[in-house]
Amino acid sequence: MKTYHVEINGVSGLCFGKPVDDPKRSEETHEQYERRTWQNKVRTTKEGQCFIQPFALKNALESAARWLSMGIPGEGKKTFTKRFASGVLVQDKMLLTKANNIPITMDDVDPVSMFVPSDGKRGSGKRVYRTFPMLHEWNTSVDVIVLDDKISEEVLRKHLESCGQFIGLGSMRVENGGINGRFMVKCAKK
Repeated sequence: MKTYHVEINGVSGLCFGKPVDDPKRSEETHEQYERRTWQNKVRTTKEGQCFIQPFALKNALESAARWLSMGIPGEGKKTFTKRFASGVLVQDKMLLTKANNIPITMDDVDPVSMFVPSDGKRGSGKRVYRTFPMLHEWNTSVDVIVLDDKISEEVLRKHLESCGQFIGLGSMRVENGGINGRFMVKCAKK
């Protein structure tokens, strides 16, 4: 088992989309509901610091492994895809900070109204305005635990870099045809 400390520096906006379970009030329009609940789409600690769930990076790494389809040396046509699915752990919340390492709170998050598909699926029929929380500057760091010996530091770094360029984090990320969630990484073994 190896642990790597990964520093992530956002290079495009980060859009949040946590599901909101606050019911719509009977007298409320869709637009009023969106304006009232947009902040509920952001995850925050008890102290008020915004964060990204650990599985967001884990899932992004799995997507990067599928996207890269990098072959495992000496194993024929086998790729690292399954090894990233079962051989990598990200356990801690990714606490968001500004460039100067000051915690990001809801005061730093802007509401952005977008005309999007009502069911969240690209190309589907009806569209509605939704309000999404957006960060324009963001950084985070997290430990990535590699359980699989076949995943070297070089392989992990390549997948993290591809993650930042072609997959992204958050809602409306690059992987889903959006422009958000791109990042650059620094990775060092602990």
